This record gives sequence, C-alpha cells and structure tokens, in this order.
Amino acid sequence: MSDTNPTNIKIPSDLKKKLKKMAIDEETSLSGLILKMINESIESRENKSKNEFEKEE
Repeated sequence: MSDTNPTNIKIPSDLKKKLKKMAIDEETSLSGLILKMINESIESRENKSKNEFEKEE
C-alpha cells in the first residue's frame, strides 16, 4: 500500500459506534477496519466490472 495521509470524514455517530464494535470484534483499529472495508469494496467493484465486460464479449 502506498503512503497514507490523515483524512477526516464525517459519519453519523450510530454508524461510528457500529464500526468501532466491529473493529473491536476483529481486533483491529477503526481506521484499519475502514481501510479494509474500502479495499474490499473496490476489489468487489473491479471484479463486478470485469465480469460484466467478459459477458459482453
């Protein structure tokens, strides 16, 4: 992974509480969990786009 820079985001407090609980359950930090979720989402979208492209061929 490339260098990281601090980035602030605003999320609803109830969502933040859920994410914190998930991070604790997964024994990771809140930022680690969010990075993991973002990476999984990007990978999923890339795979979906690839599959749709292959169907068109």
